[in-house]
Amino acid sequence: MLSFFLFSCEHPDLTVVVPNENLRPASDFIKNNYEMTLFSAALEKVGLASTLNEKGPYTVLVPTDAAFNELGIFRPSDFDKMNLDSLKKVIQYHILPRRMLLRDIPSNGVDVRYATLAGSELYASLGSVGPNGGTPTNELFFSGAKASRKDVILANGVLYVLDKMMKPQFDTSIQAWLAARPTYRVFVSGLKKFGLWDQLATNGPFTIFAPTNEALEEVGITEETLQTLSPEKYRADVLFGSYLIYDKHFFVSDAKVMGIIATTGGYTYQLKNNLHEMSFAAGEEYPSFILSYYLRLRADRTVTAPIIAQVSYGIRAKMDYLCRNGVIHDLNQGLVRPEQAIK
Repeated sequence: MLSFFLFSCEHPDLTVVVPNENLRPASDFIKNNYEMTLFSAALEKVGLASTLNEKGPYTVLVPTDAAFNELGIFRPSDFDKMNLDSLKKVIQYHILPRRMLLRDIPSNGVDVRYATLAGSELYASLGSVGPNGGTPTNELFFSGAKASRKDVILANGVLYVLDKMMKPQFDTSIQAWLAARPTYRVFVSGLKKFGLWDQLATNGPFTIFAPTNEALEEVGITEETLQTLSPEKYRADVLFGSYLIYDKHFFVSDAKVMGIIATTGGYTYQLKNNLHEMSFAAGEEYPSFILSYYLRLRADRTVTAPIIAQVSYGIRAKMDYLCRNGVIHDLNQGLVRPEQAIK
């Protein structure tokens, strides 16, 4: 997780809360909004609909129906296939037991924690102004999900509309999350063989760009070829360590916010071998304007160093899995071929 907060001038009050007897409570407002039908159905399913009509106050972070669709949820009956307790906890994660307006969130704050009804914390990041000042852009993200509408005032709180679901994994470690998903089987095998696996059960934090089996096959790594690779011959921190960021907890949106508040943008770091350099950045891709991430691996820190790999990824539904000890992002392209990591 980012251990720093960056602040500049305060952004102006955009909303003045005044009593209004015509305002609806949260649950009624959501139920009567055409782009929130699936979140409303989820509230009913887990027994929180009546709660959100109570006095509160609440801050409700509502993913649109399109956000649910990206996860394969298209109708209320799809919730019947899910574990009820797990669904309830995820929905509770989208509700804060307080009224939190945009003005209450630190300007240029990165990963500021707030308690949720789930009993765990979410992370808010607000990119407002750059080092040269100017009009605040106020790009707001909650645990990686962008707030496309802000400060929708309710009778019992405030509502934000999100462009995607937040994906908390709660007490699940990065190691356990990866081990449970066959699509990362080769990646897991490589981490184990090259001595990078056990650390993923520790506190971290880590940021993981997890290559699929198909992604690794494209760079010549399969279960079969792994058997022929000797850890004594190859640089583990390049061949598989290039997919790990140590001691940092990054949502994709964090790179976007850093790009707003700093002239450099993104995050550049050296791999554990203290030679290769990786850059992590994010931006909206045209014409979808979906926030995507970019990775660029160089042979060293010099300006003229050869680029070993340069990839981008923009499948919104497969980024920002928040685990107990870090964040995981799916990756559908491999970075390093074995011959590029020979000692």
